Amino acid sequence: PPPVPPPVPPPVDPRSWVTKTHEPGYCALYDICGHRKDGDVLPCPNNTKAQPPSDVLAKKLQATCPSLWSEQGGAAGHYCCTPQQVDKLATDTSKVAPFTVGCPACLHNFIQLWCVLTCSPDQATFLNVTSVQLAADNNVTAVQQVDIWMNQDFTDDLYNSCKDVKYGAANLPAMNFIGGGAKNGQEWLEFLGEVKDKRRPPVGSPFQQNFNPTGNVTPPDIKPAVENLPSCGDSLFMCSCADCPVAPGCAVPPPAPPPGDHRCMAGAITCWDLTLILTYIGLVAGCGAYAWHFRRRQQEGLQLEQNLGLEAEEPLLGMSAEDPTIGSSVAATAASNGAAGEVDIYDGDGINAESEPLPGDVHYPWLERKMQQAYTQLGEFCAQRPMHVTLAGVVLIGFCLLGLTRFQLETNPEHLWVGPSSRAAQDKANYEASFGPFYRVSQLILSTTLQSQSKYISTSGLPAIVTDDNILLLFQMQAKVDALRGAYTNSTSQNAEAALTDVCFKPFGTACATQSVLQYWHMDRALYESEQKKSPYAVKLSPDYCFGHWATQCRSAFEAPIDPHVVLGGFSTGPDFRNYSADTTAFVVTYPIDSSPANRAAALAWEEAFVQLAKTELSSMAAAAKLSLAFQAERSVEDELKRESYADASVVAISYLVMLGYIALALAALPPPQQLLQVFVLSRASLGAGGVLIVASSVAGSLGLCSMFGMWSTLIIMEVIPFLVLAVGVDNMFVLAHALARQDPTLPLVTRAGLALGSAGPSITLAASCEVLAFGLGSLTPMPAVRNFSLCAATAVLLDFILQVTVFMALLVLDSKRLQQSRLDCLPCIRVPYRDATGQWVYDDVSEDPEDEESTLLGSSGPGGHGPRNDGWSLAGVTSRLKGLAGSRGNQGSGTADPGEMYYAPQQELSPTAAAEGSGSVGATATNGSTAPETSQEIGASGTTMGSAAAATGGRARDRPSNGGSMFTPAAAIPGVTKSGPGLLHGDKLSLQALLQAYMERVHAPLLMNPLVQLVVVAVFITGLFVAAALIPRLSVGLDQAVALPRDSYLQTYYRDVMSYLRVGPPLFLVVEGVNVSAAAPDINKLCSVAGCNQDSLSVRVSEAALSPASTYIASPAASWVDDFLSWINPSLPKCCRLNPDDSPQLGPPGSRCPPPDQPPCSTNASLCAACQSCLSELPVGGRPHAAQVSKFLPWFLESVPSEGCAKGGAGAYNSALQKDNNDPTGIAGLSQGMITASAFRTYHTALNRQHDFIAALSAARSFTEQASRNLGIRVYPYSVFHIFFEQYLNTRRDAALLVGLPLLAIFSICWLFTSSLWGSVILLVMLLSLMIQLAGAMYMAGIEVNAVSLVNLAMALGIAVEFCAHILHSFCVSHGSRVARAKAALVKMGAPVTSGITLTKFAGVVVLAFARTQIFEVYYFRLYLALVILGAAHGLVLLPVVLSRIGPPSWSDRKVAASPTSMELEPSRSLGVQGEQTIAREDAAGRLPAVAATGMAATAAALTSGSGQQQIID
Repeated sequence: PPPVPPPVPPPVDPRSWVTKTHEPGYCALYDICGHRKDGDVLPCPNNTKAQPPSDVLAKKLQATCPSLWSEQGGAAGHYCCTPQQVDKLATDTSKVAPFTVGCPACLHNFIQLWCVLTCSPDQATFLNVTSVQLAADNNVTAVQQVDIWMNQDFTDDLYNSCKDVKYGAANLPAMNFIGGGAKNGQEWLEFLGEVKDKRRPPVGSPFQQNFNPTGNVTPPDIKPAVENLPSCGDSLFMCSCADCPVAPGCAVPPPAPPPGDHRCMAGAITCWDLTLILTYIGLVAGCGAYAWHFRRRQQEGLQLEQNLGLEAEEPLLGMSAEDPTIGSSVAATAASNGAAGEVDIYDGDGINAESEPLPGDVHYPWLERKMQQAYTQLGEFCAQRPMHVTLAGVVLIGFCLLGLTRFQLETNPEHLWVGPSSRAAQDKANYEASFGPFYRVSQLILSTTLQSQSKYISTSGLPAIVTDDNILLLFQMQAKVDALRGAYTNSTSQNAEAALTDVCFKPFGTACATQSVLQYWHMDRALYESEQKKSPYAVKLSPDYCFGHWATQCRSAFEAPIDPHVVLGGFSTGPDFRNYSADTTAFVVTYPIDSSPANRAAALAWEEAFVQLAKTELSSMAAAAKLSLAFQAERSVEDELKRESYADASVVAISYLVMLGYIALALAALPPPQQLLQVFVLSRASLGAGGVLIVASSVAGSLGLCSMFGMWSTLIIMEVIPFLVLAVGVDNMFVLAHALARQDPTLPLVTRAGLALGSAGPSITLAASCEVLAFGLGSLTPMPAVRNFSLCAATAVLLDFILQVTVFMALLVLDSKRLQQSRLDCLPCIRVPYRDATGQWVYDDVSEDPEDEESTLLGSSGPGGHGPRNDGWSLAGVTSRLKGLAGSRGNQGSGTADPGEMYYAPQQELSPTAAAEGSGSVGATATNGSTAPETSQEIGASGTTMGSAAAATGGRARDRPSNGGSMFTPAAAIPGVTKSGPGLLHGDKLSLQALLQAYMERVHAPLLMNPLVQLVVVAVFITGLFVAAALIPRLSVGLDQAVALPRDSYLQTYYRDVMSYLRVGPPLFLVVEGVNVSAAAPDINKLCSVAGCNQDSLSVRVSEAALSPASTYIASPAASWVDDFLSWINPSLPKCCRLNPDDSPQLGPPGSRCPPPDQPPCSTNASLCAACQSCLSELPVGGRPHAAQVSKFLPWFLESVPSEGCAKGGAGAYNSALQKDNNDPTGIAGLSQGMITASAFRTYHTALNRQHDFIAALSAARSFTEQASRNLGIRVYPYSVFHIFFEQYLNTRRDAALLVGLPLLAIFSICWLFTSSLWGSVILLVMLLSLMIQLAGAMYMAGIEVNAVSLVNLAMALGIAVEFCAHILHSFCVSHGSRVARAKAALVKMGAPVTSGITLTKFAGVVVLAFARTQIFEVYYFRLYLALVILGAAHGLVLLPVVLSRIGPPSWSDRKVAASPTSMELEPSRSLGVQGEQTIAREDAAGRLPAVAATGMAATAAALTSGSGQQQIID
């Protein structure tokens, strides 16, 4: 039959609904007149008198509005409501109870508000009906709009009692749910009174209620409602300090200052900066005063000389004006010799600047003498048996390489930067042992662009993303992800495929816990589309509706609430925020993946497929919609770091090749145009390759040894150590090659090798010992990656040192033999001819035992040929020769130079003059016309002293004759070019080593000894030191993820969007261990924050910390299972904890859990649950359940699914909040014994967008839990997924001090041990400290952050810095003379090897890194290494010589020793004194045998003939 139309109401006065009487005792509304279309009831506009209560009304008012009932006199009072209105009031207010039950005052006041508005007998005095409507169900006139006036105190008291109440399950204020986030009482009332028709979706009041519509002005007939409401701190309705910070005893501490504000400040600058400025000013003033005083004294001295009639003479280059006699004498002698004259560099005392104490001299420290002796013997051994030595080195490295069978490459950041004994690692292990591993995360961020279409523009200027089209696009993407399969091999070695449902994290065991805006529609597109088709007046799950009801109606498919802050992004968090729909610019989709070990293979396979899908199809879909897509998986960082290494492998390889090419170039020489074929002999690429192979073997051997002892390697080790060892090794290569080249080429190769290693070995040992010990001490750091790097670096440097002084020395000897025999580089079986003095192509004659290391080029019978071997080169013959040389200073051919002073090429050379005259033997006619004897005895007697042999040295010719128009400038005309004749190197040749040597001798050393230059150098370095010291505190700590990844990585976009769009920080878990749940124990009250809890409980502390997020980095109160469980079991929420007293097939035996009425089976069969009753009729004494009650009801709470009927259920929110134990009857570890072994309280950090934020958040979390543990007497520790990655930065300063400070002290000790010079060791320590400080300042200027990578590089930098400085210092100590002379000598001897061996080698390799595709190479390697090379060279080659020339330690030759036979025998070398040395210098300038060489050879002969003959010379 057709529906019966509603009855027609009788005619009424159209104005009868107007509230005419506004007097006490009158109502404005009374009873219910009908319903809206959506079913909500509408009250009647009825300006009638208040009525006495019926029995039914009295009962209901006592239950629902007890305060109003009492105020109005109970049954004697009158009321403006009916029982039906009270029922509706009770139903509506019960929905708010789950949010406010923890604060009784708030819940009481909220209910009292509606009791007054609905039932007050004076309703008409504060309420006026302004419009009516016809009810949809009966056409009866009903209320449409009312005006309500409330006293300001009433409004404020109501709001203040609820504004701080927390809803624990969501970690949000309850006001967000019950007040729309209102900021004051008026806003809250307006939210409560707004009619639902004005909202989309329509949620709110069934009719419009305008609160205080006239503002502060009240109409004449109106009297605002007045009500005395209890505060949240009222003793009868006491709330916890978390919900009521203003309660007695709950004073909130003042917010802590933001991190960094605790620094000492002096106005606008820090105290540190002020201290540096004042110190610098004082230092400059002091230096200025000293300079003025020095200049004044100098002027007084000049005036005194003029008064005495002394004439100052211009000193020769390298001469001092302190002794004009020497200067004028040497200059005159040089002038008399003309072009053939040659002088050495002398200091102001006339002492040879490059001379050193004689070998075996007791002035050497004991350790130095022993090392000289040992290295001389080792050098001779290597020269005599080069193949055996090389084979032994191969065997050593082969043994080390056996360890590579256990090689492990660690790429897991957790294992790299945090040791297993660290606090973060222990906290992570404890958390995972209690609650299981934290899930893995894959994520999509879909955001709008300027081209996107939307009806809203967000406050950021980008279009809003919440549109129907974009949500549907997200459903399409989700369908692609759901259909995704990743292939892998399962545990049974069978091929399998993993889908999202196979690998996802499932808190309920069935549905994936995907965090997505789509969860509001249970990830179901059909549900979404059907909801959007509903009538505008129907309640539909629209985005707007779910953004406001996410904790109740719009729960996820896995029954947990989805906070919009988690799934939406880009909206403003400031006061300009409007709503999510208008301001959201990004959807954030998070896929938690099960991280259990059994699921790892499947998870990795699915993540790989997910990344590939996102790169291709999903990105294309987003681009087509004019959106941007960023994505990542848990494995992404590790995969991209691996790809990074491969991406720049070619750049690193090119860098090594460039260094290899440079080494070959630097060791080689360039022949003149007429001898171009010799370029294939002089290239020495094979020697360079052998040296680089030694470096590579050292690195590989160190990795093998470390692996042999169970150490894993890292990519940093494989990238940094080769650079380190290459720098150290190449430097040693050049030092050894330079030392061999400095030896007298007339000596046998075996002897020269022993002398070279004896000379360079102690210096190399000093540097290597400092480096090995420095890196060894670096292993004390607790950071595993840095510790392993330090150990591997120390091992690599040690292996390289061993191979350099043995294998490379053997290779150097073999290469020298190859050069002597003019054999092709890399193909030594092929000999290359050269043009002799007559222009004929000839070969060296090697018929006389070419493999004999002691064969020489002396005694040849013709041009380019060799005569029989001279037996005078036996040990006795050498001794006799040297004695004869020492005893004779006869006439020599012109153009000779001091063999100990000149730079020799790495092979023997014969002068063209000698060759032209046929002087191929000792017996040939010398250039001065005298005949040289043929035997060593004759040499000693005749005084000719090896005229042609001296000519054969081809040393540093300083004469400058005209080149006669030759196309190739003669050797005598340009620095760095040596002169040679028939033999090995034919004609003039040019080499980088020679150029550097000439530069050091003729330009660099003299320039640095200029007082004005020294003043500038010191001023520049001191200024740089102070600037760097000021910059060090400004260094940032951390490692930007974008820098650590390739520039083309998809993670670059992801990290950018994370920083831009995410509005929630990482979860923070506060884990409490050992909670006693007995009512007699205080533990529960130490944790909870509901009424009756301790005022300083853990939850209260978290709430207080959330009030100061800038310093605590805690964004919200904790999700406290204790609070929600106590509320859930409270009888005031009768729909939550319910039990069935009867036996029921559906519900179980008597005493079984009964779900809330709105959940099945109760929602589908109300009669089934009719007998259900509250678990507790009333709370036990003390308000806390007993241990037995907790043991029974706590598991129920964890199974209870939240719903509108009971939003306090623990399922979902607290699934992982308590440690589970299947062996415990309750399923909760320890609960059956009255204890909870471990439980977690979840909160969130603030949005962390910078490295500093993560570090500060970790530090703040630890400080918070440490204080809570001390004050509460229970153990609390923090855990978050990022803690283990950022713990390293908490101790960066400690690690830096450990990696730099201890090695510096070790280097100081080693230097003191080796040099026996405390002052020299202090100088080295100061140099290294200055270099490291200035390098740190350069890091700030280059934008380099302090992290593990930079700490590793700093440790490496310290090792290389030793190479820059140690050789110069050692050479300075070895030399004798004045400080200026010894500083010159150190630069001349070691400047070129250091420059070519470290500076230019590293510079060549580092420049290539500037082209790396990965920013970490460009930032942390190129920039840092370039700064290291520049600063290291500046300190070692500029500042250190200047400091040594002024305040350097005494020479070893100045040490006082006791007289002994040995010292007396060697003393003649010292007996000449200053005047004797001056005479020798003048004789040397006239062309006679250099005194130092003669005395040195004499001392050598004495050393060789005395004792066992084992003491050898070193230079």
